[in-house]
Amino acid sequence: MLPLLLISTLPAFTLLLVAPASYKPWKLARELGLVALLLARELLCHSASAAASGRKDRAARRMPPPPPKVKQAPPALAMDDDALPLLDLPELALDRVLEELAPASLAAMACVCAGLRDRCSMDSLWARHVRAKWGRVLGAAAREEWEAELAARAAAAARPRPNRRRSWADSLACAWPFSWIGCHWVKGDTAAPAVNSAPAPPADTAAAWYRALECGEFWFPAQVYNREDGHVGFLLSCYDAHLRYDRRTDTFTARYPPHGRKPAKEEDGVQWSRVRAAPVSTPAQDLHASGCLNGLHPGDHFEIQWRKNKDFPYGWWYGVVGHLESCNPNEHLCRCHEDDTIMLEFKHYAAGSRWRQTTVSRKDHREKGDEADGFYGGIRKLQTKDEISTWRRFWPVDVLS
Repeated sequence: MLPLLLISTLPAFTLLLVAPASYKPWKLARELGLVALLLARELLCHSASAAASGRKDRAARRMPPPPPKVKQAPPALAMDDDALPLLDLPELALDRVLEELAPASLAAMACVCAGLRDRCSMDSLWARHVRAKWGRVLGAAAREEWEAELAARAAAAARPRPNRRRSWADSLACAWPFSWIGCHWVKGDTAAPAVNSAPAPPADTAAAWYRALECGEFWFPAQVYNREDGHVGFLLSCYDAHLRYDRRTDTFTARYPPHGRKPAKEEDGVQWSRVRAAPVSTPAQDLHASGCLNGLHPGDHFEIQWRKNKDFPYGWWYGVVGHLESCNPNEHLCRCHEDDTIMLEFKHYAAGSRWRQTTVSRKDHREKGDEADGFYGGIRKLQTKDEISTWRRFWPVDVLS
């Protein structure tokens, strides 16, 4: 039968090769040839499986059936009369157990049964994991963009899809008794998802928020210290970027916005220590409203906005408030805090460098500068030792000129 089947499919194969795809009268002939080939393949598969099952049946009839074996649970898995099922624990005890689970274990526990799926998907559990791992690099802007993306997904899902014109082959595939046509030809030869894989949580939950961050499915806004891998032109600065996490390397990919006519840049391998959530909500193109000017004294640490020209976004640069030239640096005789002018120093630049010092006004503060030296913007005073120590960690080895 096999040679006859192969010979019968030769005309169909010839039709597929010879019939032009663009010539409409040949379209029916090509589809008939394809159906014939699919039919031949299914017949071959069914005949092979039937022959194999027949051989197994004959072999089973020749051999006497083995004696039934009594399965005994190993001692470690044997049920104890005093054992308490997990779901029978008091609610407070069960919640305490689930709180101790790592994210991967919690996701695996959600696949056990419907009861545990609901309990392991609670926002209170996953919100703790989000804060523990991502709290330092996520700000309000990241949450707003996530909610906007969820709204865009919901709108796209609710949008009606255009009806696809069905051919007679599609209708045949719906009623055809052979599964291969419907699965591989009409639907495409795509790999099916793993049966035992954990289902994705609902999109508007903290578990989905954690999963999108962990799997690198969401670019979130944050800021990166010393952008472009410590380029000398960006030392002791912090710029806005969108980041995506790579769990294989435990690092981030940063995407910086375009600067002037320069296109957007991406940087791989950004370490956790170089990422922070934006401390203020001021967009990178806007001037920050400085509310700390009257409280600045010599020795205070600050961040100041700076950009190369009007087309560039602002970055935040680290500096220390210095003494005016006319001031006595003695702490008991210093009157710099009473003057309208504030001396800002960037001590990682050498003395005499044009980037070493600049001055701003307390009362009439606005963007100042020019195309040669750049433009200085708003100022933010550093309030905690952690912020100051973070900036000092990136202090260059050599003084910049």
